[in-house]
Amino acid sequence: MPSIRFGFPQLAVIALAACAAMPVSAQQQTNSIFPTGWDSSVRSRLFMRIGYTSAFTRTKSEDAKDVTGFATSRADINAALDLGKTITDECDAGSRTGADCARYADGSNGFTWDTLARAVLEDAFVADGVDGIGTPAGIKARAQKNLGTPTVSVGYWLDDDRKWLLEGFVLAMPMSVKIHGEGTRWDGSPNSVNGKHIATTKLLPPLVIGSYSFGDAKTWPVRPYVGVGVMYAIFFGAKTTPFFDSYVGGKTTIATKNVFGAGPFVGLQAPLNDSLHFNISVGQVGLRANSRLVTSNTTITSGAAVLTDLSRNLSEAVANGDSLLQGDTGDNTVGGTTLLTELVARNKGQSNLGTFVREQKMKITNTIVTVSVGYNF
Repeated sequence: MPSIRFGFPQLAVIALAACAAMPVSAQQQTNSIFPTGWDSSVRSRLFMRIGYTSAFTRTKSEDAKDVTGFATSRADINAALDLGKTITDECDAGSRTGADCARYADGSNGFTWDTLARAVLEDAFVADGVDGIGTPAGIKARAQKNLGTPTVSVGYWLDDDRKWLLEGFVLAMPMSVKIHGEGTRWDGSPNSVNGKHIATTKLLPPLVIGSYSFGDAKTWPVRPYVGVGVMYAIFFGAKTTPFFDSYVGGKTTIATKNVFGAGPFVGLQAPLNDSLHFNISVGQVGLRANSRLVTSNTTITSGAAVLTDLSRNLSEAVANGDSLLQGDTGDNTVGGTTLLTELVARNKGQSNLGTFVREQKMKITNTIVTVSVGYNF
């Protein structure tokens, strides 16, 4: 992972020093990059810095929330159990034949669908106090802990004594941020997403810092300063991983709202010569990220990792129901969850469970360290 690197600022020193040492002709002195009419006092307050910025992050995540409701509700499951019983009855009576009988008839006059599986699942719903199967409790996320990018900033001293300064970071390479899962099951054990890479997003963090510097600009060899930074975090290009798509049951898109953040900064500035100076700053900016995840064509099958993360009794009931239905239906090779969700989708007139929206909120505290070399205009 990127970290603080001194190679880039050292190269910047060489480049800026070369520029500062170049002879300046009379014609070049006349022509300026600044607008006509800008006097020397205004130009002399300006500087540019080239450096490397690292961000060390700490994440506090809320549980993921279902926005559009359960992937499969208690009512959906009971209706699917009814359909399984109906198919079995019709197959036993000879009014239905073919693939449905081979796949769904339980060979027990509907007893497995209507009595065993229903009792197992109903008892679990009641015991856990839930009305469906959706995103398990405890599903959290964590942003990558260490990020970095080369940066260019422009600063302007607001007063003649060079006490008050406004600096804006005008150029930076977008950061690629990996998102990992976190969280525990009801028994305290790590859930299926814990430590797994679940998504990646691009981040562009424009930053403006207003600061006050101590000491005399002409006589102090090193000047400390304090200030406040304001960041506007721009998120784009987010993608979920195949693991996460498999976990939630379908291809998932993710979008994170852009957000403002602010926090304190401190730093040190030291002149290298009349034109160049060295700068290091450390600050902390908090961001509240709100992501929306949309999963399409959701399909949950037997053995899916998400089923092991459900509430205490429901996770056990799903495992037991899988065994009951697989043992009595069809050719005994298809798990009960797969059969049950197929019947849920059929009752809805769909080939899958549909599209579902989830929300993930995180508070990300960034400790930002910048090492740079500046050129005074």
